[in-house]
Amino acid sequence: MLLRIKNLVIKEFIQLRRDRIFITFILLFPAVQLSLIAQSTSRGWNHLPIAIWDQDHSTASRQLITALDVTEELDVRYHPRSLAEANVLLTEGKATMVVVIPAGFSRDLTRPTRPPQVQIIVDGTNNILASTALGTAEGAITEFVRRLTRASPQFVEMPIELRAAVRFNPAMNVQYQAIPAQMGFIIYEVVLVVAATMLARERELGTLEQLAVTPLSRFELITGKAIPAAVLGLLNFAFMLGVMVYGFHVPMRGSLLLLFGVTLLFIAVEIGWGMLISAISRTQQQAILLVFIVAMTDVSLSGYMVPVKNMPAFLQAISILSALRHYLAALRAIALKGAGLSAIWPEVMALAGLAVAAGMASLALARSRWD
Repeated sequence: MLLRIKNLVIKEFIQLRRDRIFITFILLFPAVQLSLIAQSTSRGWNHLPIAIWDQDHSTASRQLITALDVTEELDVRYHPRSLAEANVLLTEGKATMVVVIPAGFSRDLTRPTRPPQVQIIVDGTNNILASTALGTAEGAITEFVRRLTRASPQFVEMPIELRAAVRFNPAMNVQYQAIPAQMGFIIYEVVLVVAATMLARERELGTLEQLAVTPLSRFELITGKAIPAAVLGLLNFAFMLGVMVYGFHVPMRGSLLLLFGVTLLFIAVEIGWGMLISAISRTQQQAILLVFIVAMTDVSLSGYMVPVKNMPAFLQAISILSALRHYLAALRAIALKGAGLSAIWPEVMALAGLAVAAGMASLALARSRWD
């Protein structure tokens, strides 16, 4: 069985080598596309989840929490009891911002010699969300002080000293968000297009029937067709990662081995969907059209353009089926936050489940179409 798969793989690479325009497009165009997107990126989100670490537990601190929560842009969802717990919320992407209210906050509001302090820690991996959260918090806190001093004469009218810290992206560089997203989408494009045209090309050339009568089983045929797509996807991943880290200086803070494993799962999912498209397409042109439709849907649901948390509830539910959504979340977490498997295990499990489902679906359809 291994020898037959090996021979089919060699045959596929020979056929790819003959199509020089196609192989040049697959290997060189992604780098051009990534460079263009990186150079062209430029600098109102609502209901951003935030965490409040209240060490004061006073009436004034509760009023400040309410002032932040009533804004349209911010939702107070978490109340960590330590800085370590707050950092976990930021690393796992559950909170966009953590507001730390120190002990003695209420007391300092009545002292003219010592301004009260509030610390704000923002997740900077998405600079737009970070800027929105930080600006909204500053405005809400300023308005809170103004209302408090008007209502209670014992409070001294002075600005609260805000100490803002941006995690993971201190310079708020927009490329830290845009380039990993574009890298994930390029891998998605390459793998899906290659996998979707494999069987469609054989059918268009009239050689699919020849393969169907060979000693190859359907599993061997699918595997032999999938391996070249996986190899090309991994080559693009390695090349794009080098361009991202060394060309545009986007940090790679996490485990390269973990990122490689997650990428392999993502590639497996897209190969499954690509082979499914290829099995139902009669021509390569039809396969490419279906890829375009699927890609536009995936991009809309993946958080590539609009954060998933800002979508309507029914779209958020549908987006669970988008492998691109889970991969982009894992890619950003590993590269920018240095997250480990414990932080991204939901994304890993989702990708593994989708890989199994897509693989079984493509194999079942191939059997039903050819047997």
